[in-house]
Amino acid sequence: MAKQNPQPADSRDMYAVHIMFRREFEALPALIRGVAAHDRARTQIVADHVALMVDFLHVHHRGEDDHCWPKLASRGPQDVAPIVELMQSQHKIVDAVLQDAERQTATWRASGTVGDRDALAATIDGLLSPLFEHLDTEEKNILPLIDRHLTADEWADVGNKSLVNVPRSKVPVLFGMLLQDASSEHRALFKEAIPTPVFAMMSRVGPIALKRYRRKVFASR
Repeated sequence: MAKQNPQPADSRDMYAVHIMFRREFEALPALIRGVAAHDRARTQIVADHVALMVDFLHVHHRGEDDHCWPKLASRGPQDVAPIVELMQSQHKIVDAVLQDAERQTATWRASGTVGDRDALAATIDGLLSPLFEHLDTEEKNILPLIDRHLTADEWADVGNKSLVNVPRSKVPVLFGMLLQDASSEHRALFKEAIPTPVFAMMSRVGPIALKRYRRKVFASR
């Protein structure tokens, strides 16, 4: 039985997600270029980090594509459909660059050469502009529509279904990244949307896991 007068979505938690992606992807080119040629151990560590961030962004986009955009497009076709189409086209542009980054990460991981390292760093450099443009456009144009057309439960469902696609071993680090620069307002919204036992555990474990992870990934910086 449907709820009477369901609570509307509050998508302000998306700002914390976007802050994470801006921060982490902006740091990647310098991190990659800081690896010495044929330093196999550092190459593996940094390549793993690049792959992790690429995977996180893929999961985020798939969650929106599968669980958010269809609902929006079906509920306000006059004003929503064009901006949903823009979001989908921007996802395709960003995802194409991410696929290039995945291939180049694998190549660099195997070779450890300066050329392959710098090619990957240049690809991430080229990703920043379309990615940041997409995040800015989403914040300006899509979040108000989410709050207007989706319920709180539906919005929480988008995030929770995406979380299922993150490997369990990586969930604590992801939570640590999300909470790193989250305001008290954003933390409260995460707490409301995420199942209580999950948030209670990850809000404690996540920052600890992230601190250890940062020490490994940024060891030489």
